[in-house]
Amino acid sequence: MKIHAKNDRFTFKKIVLLIVLLSLIYISPILINNTGAENKPVCSGCHKNKTNGTTIHPVIKTGGCVACHTKPHFAKSKSQKFMFAEGLDLCYACHDKTIFSREIKHPPVAQGQCLSCHDVHVTNNPKLLIAKMPDLCFLCHDKSKFKNKTNHSAVAEGMCTSCHDPHSSKANKLLISKSPDLCFNCHDKKLFSSRKNIHQPIAAGLCNSCHEPHASTAPSLLLSEVPDLCFMCHGMSEFEGKVVHAPVAGGLCMSCHEPHQSNDPKLILSQMPGFCYNCHDKKLFTKKHGHQPVAEGRCLSCHTAHASGFNHLLPETVNNTCFICHSEIERNGHIIVSFPRSAHPVESKKEINYGGKTFKLTCSSCHDPHSSKWIRLFKYESYNTMGICGHCHKM
Repeated sequence: MKIHAKNDRFTFKKIVLLIVLLSLIYISPILINNTGAENKPVCSGCHKNKTNGTTIHPVIKTGGCVACHTKPHFAKSKSQKFMFAEGLDLCYACHDKTIFSREIKHPPVAQGQCLSCHDVHVTNNPKLLIAKMPDLCFLCHDKSKFKNKTNHSAVAEGMCTSCHDPHSSKANKLLISKSPDLCFNCHDKKLFSSRKNIHQPIAAGLCNSCHEPHASTAPSLLLSEVPDLCFMCHGMSEFEGKVVHAPVAGGLCMSCHEPHQSNDPKLILSQMPGFCYNCHDKKLFTKKHGHQPVAEGRCLSCHTAHASGFNHLLPETVNNTCFICHSEIERNGHIIVSFPRSAHPVESKKEINYGGKTFKLTCSSCHDPHSSKWIRLFKYESYNTMGICGHCHKM
């Protein structure tokens, strides 16, 4: 009898020990998952889809599900999903309300629709977003407006929040800062504000008056092709006439002008006359004897830059252009030094035939308006004031 009693006690101890071990095996996950949080149920046992993902709501890790679902066992709270508050009030218990309540609010934020962008439990995307960027934005915003022939690099890379605050902002369009400071986060400010003359829209910070912020059919994200873009501000009539400067006719505004800033007037690429020599042969303007306005680089004292009703882009006829400076000839006629009492005509009503060519007499019939190898800007070989005469008159 003693042997059987001893065996029974041994068996009883084994059974108790087995129960304890089984209890530990069952209870230990609860203790591990809820360390320091008494009464926290392991909800993931049933709600596995709420913790299965790469990004888990931090409150689930730190406070457990009951941080939001404070009354998980009370039937009366079931209609509110057992939560201690509803809507935004629940979110603002942890998140700083000021971030979501600046002057300009994202419509979903203003309407308290946090879940239109975020999952409250777990996702495979950063910030608990329900989709990756920019696909998330395209759930509401028309994707076609953000993809075109030319795309802003930030847009092409899906970096919407590099320019926009997704919740609220003090700037229009939910921009993280006002233009042009926003643009200078990526674009070097010196390229737009360090020179003497700045294009007026740039000076006023109106980058979007010329550029699309997202995508465009034109190069450099322009609102439209040049020169149509320029004509949005600059009257087209100034660029039309009988004679149009070749770059203007070709719509090549930026072959002469900087679009943002320049150290030279009118935003031209460089100083005159070197600037003009980018297209015009410098040799024709730098012969031994140079016309003073040409030598001083004052091309625009005789020519218009864009268009004119007269040949050679002159502001008036050849002679009237010359008379702007040489008014004494207009008054007294062209006095010839060798014949001081007579005046040579400077224009003819009838056409003159000379050397197989027919033309009307003007100042440029005898003089080169830019430069010459000969004295007094004579067009033909002449070593004195009478030397030119033999080219028309028999001597």
